[in-house]
Amino acid sequence: MNYRRINLKLEHPLAFWSAFPDPSERFFWYDSQKQTLIITSQRLQAVQEQDIANYPYVFYSQSFFDEVNDELWQDFGNEIVAFKHYFVQTPTESYVLSCDSLPEITDEKGSKLSNSYTEEASDYQEWQSLYQKLQENIAQGKTIKIVASRQIKFTSEQTFKIEPILERLIENNPSAFIFAYHKAGKTFLGASPEILVQKEGNHILSYALAGTFPRSLAHGDTRLLQDPKNLHEHQIVVQKIKDKMLEKSPHVQIGETGIMALKNVFHLRTLLSTVDASNSLIDWGKHLHPTPALGGQPSKAALDFLRANEKHERGLYAAPLGLIDAQGDGTLIVAIRSALFDGKTCYAYAGCGIVAASDCQAEFDETKIKLKTILEAL
Repeated sequence: MNYRRINLKLEHPLAFWSAFPDPSERFFWYDSQKQTLIITSQRLQAVQEQDIANYPYVFYSQSFFDEVNDELWQDFGNEIVAFKHYFVQTPTESYVLSCDSLPEITDEKGSKLSNSYTEEASDYQEWQSLYQKLQENIAQGKTIKIVASRQIKFTSEQTFKIEPILERLIENNPSAFIFAYHKAGKTFLGASPEILVQKEGNHILSYALAGTFPRSLAHGDTRLLQDPKNLHEHQIVVQKIKDKMLEKSPHVQIGETGIMALKNVFHLRTLLSTVDASNSLIDWGKHLHPTPALGGQPSKAALDFLRANEKHERGLYAAPLGLIDAQGDGTLIVAIRSALFDGKTCYAYAGCGIVAASDCQAEFDETKIKLKTILEAL
């Protein structure tokens, strides 16, 4: 496919997103580590993995579970998509790659008005019921960890405005990957701190991100590094990612466990890396998903429990998505700290890892803290 390059410097990059209203499909991607912003617009076509090299970038996503049963998520996931237009902004250049005519791009700052919203009734009783079943599952020896999640519904009198939400996500989450996927009138967006797998040439990197304390806790970072329950939960994830990597590569390098400090929480984080020349980024994404940071351990038993007992459909929540370039390199994050917007309705998602030593109220409170990522952006 032939794309022409057009130099385009935008003081307000979201103007490119706004220039393609419905029914245009779009993807927004901000990599805070590389300070690179990419906005894709207007679906060209779904492509096969072997054809990725024909396009500047493709958007890849797979649903959390193999099958999606809820109509809310029917249009999302499990495809590789090429687009007609790509706006790329790096610290040194700014341009568009396009294979079709562009609409007029008006470089204006959008409204930053806050969205007013109402939260539906608390789901704590439902959470208690799920938690009880989960601990019974662990006590019976079927699992040692399960990552439970909540779906919280918010409604607004006006249609939620996506552009100011994205701006605030970038401002509030300088260490995260900011993403938004708009399709069929809905937008799934978030600010994920977690890399499932990153591929640069032969270098493969994954994050073990598990174990959480609130940022408001005095000396929370130091205490988290010494907390037995969180260290145990974290080590389950490290060990599983290591084992999965060793299935595809003979050597795995494990970094030192440290703290990832976000706006509202501290996380334990360990980087794992390997060298591999024979598997694609998508191969690795399918191989590693879901880690025990998103599903549980053992994986099949944990997923069976979640499928049977969580009342909401996860869709793309906590699932792999990202951009892949023409060389096959890129980053797949897990789509946590996220929400699905459908007109005047927002479905926000938050989860937490539960082990035998967990506490029901404390875990519920942890999900409320994680929800702040979305709520503070509204």
